[in-house]
Amino acid sequence: MSKDENGSTESQGIPGFSANNSIPGGFTLPIPIATAGASQPEEASADPWSATWEDTSWQSGDAGEADSSTDTHAPTATAGSTSSWTDWQPAEDTYSGWTPAGADPEVHASTTSDGAGSAPATDHTEAQQAYAARPAVDPDVAAAAAEGGYDPQPTAYDSRSALRTGSTPGGSGGPGGSDGPSAEDLISARSKGARQKLKSSSGLRNALGLGPSSREMLERDRIDRIARPLNGRKTVMVINTKGGGGKTLVTLMLASYLGRYRSGSVLAWDNNETEGTLGMRAPSQSHHRTVVDLLGALPTIANDPNAGTSELEHWVREQRGLSFDVLASADDDEAMRIIGEQEFEDLHTQLSRFYRMIVVDTGNNRLSPNWLAAAARADMLVFATSLKDDTSVVAAKNLDALVAMGRGDLVRNAVCVISHTSARGNDVGAGVHTREHFEQWVRSVVDIPYDPMLSPGLHLDPLKIDRRTHEACMEMAATVVDGL
Repeated sequence: MSKDENGSTESQGIPGFSANNSIPGGFTLPIPIATAGASQPEEASADPWSATWEDTSWQSGDAGEADSSTDTHAPTATAGSTSSWTDWQPAEDTYSGWTPAGADPEVHASTTSDGAGSAPATDHTEAQQAYAARPAVDPDVAAAAAEGGYDPQPTAYDSRSALRTGSTPGGSGGPGGSDGPSAEDLISARSKGARQKLKSSSGLRNALGLGPSSREMLERDRIDRIARPLNGRKTVMVINTKGGGGKTLVTLMLASYLGRYRSGSVLAWDNNETEGTLGMRAPSQSHHRTVVDLLGALPTIANDPNAGTSELEHWVREQRGLSFDVLASADDDEAMRIIGEQEFEDLHTQLSRFYRMIVVDTGNNRLSPNWLAAAARADMLVFATSLKDDTSVVAAKNLDALVAMGRGDLVRNAVCVISHTSARGNDVGAGVHTREHFEQWVRSVVDIPYDPMLSPGLHLDPLKIDRRTHEACMEMAATVVDGL
């Protein structure tokens, strides 16, 4: 505790700090001095709304009519003057803000201030001029859109969009009879993906933001055709009783593309009455069980209501990465035997429980019971042939036999697939005659070009074929599904 000039030891300054509040030179620091007496009441701060505020420029002329007792927040009047909030009214000025292009300022002002008023003006001259001056569409995008049936930039200005008011009694479109689109319209537009179809999905065109090429648009159309929903399970029968006609090739490629673009549930079934080659040419060989082994286990599977595809994996050969399975025919002399008509029926009934699409590769004897049973159960026929004279003639005889059996409806809805088996080409005359003959009977004829990856051999890998072959196989699968 320091002493002051009078020698007094009275407490000064802030406790814990020196009470010396001056510095050399006579300047005094504004440090408060603590006193030992009783604390004084804090002085109320000046209230700008109190009676001591003499600025009455805000008050109205009829201040005498104010009643401050009805409002606890009302200002207190000064002597000889009163104040009130009740006589204040907003200024009734006309709207002077922004006016849209093409609109009448008076109509827009009345509509804005009153919440009602006349309808917007219908002069769209400036909007039409701005719409006509919009940038042109990229030529590639326009060409791709034209091929796909889309219009990326309508040429006419639609003035009706400016007149939609949102809710019109008896109108159509949105909720409550409005003229605008509804949520269902948005869902429909997104499901169709019309805008997405106008953009390339891969390659340099995608990097540059360009539209899809004509080739990509065609491929998208084929994928849509292959993936089209079908009514119930379907069976496709591939036929040509001449060996080497390309039945196994067509069966594998068709099952591969159906499985790839229809999310699996596809079976390629070798229904050869003797030793077939479908199981040997299939890429994946998870085991060596055949249709004869499945016949032995069929009663157990048929009597199990909870049986699923997991029970069949011991009898069919899953093609890894290709989304289809293979049921091979017997491949040794001891187990080989001809499957009867009733056995085929039982197999087909149980396999239809687990697969939505079954592609049947048939043998070389159209009089065998399993061949006839397949023809009776088929929903679609595929004639597999080459340009060789003997192969095409035998395929034509199979066609005649089916017509004689009363299956002319299947023949007229059938597809003929011509496989080119040589890089040197075949007899041009034979090719022309073969095509002309089948075109007069079947719904469509599809050519599969020569590809060394499809040449006769053991394993066939559908993922290593040429681009042209890929496009032809897609067209083959799409054409088949078109008739189902």
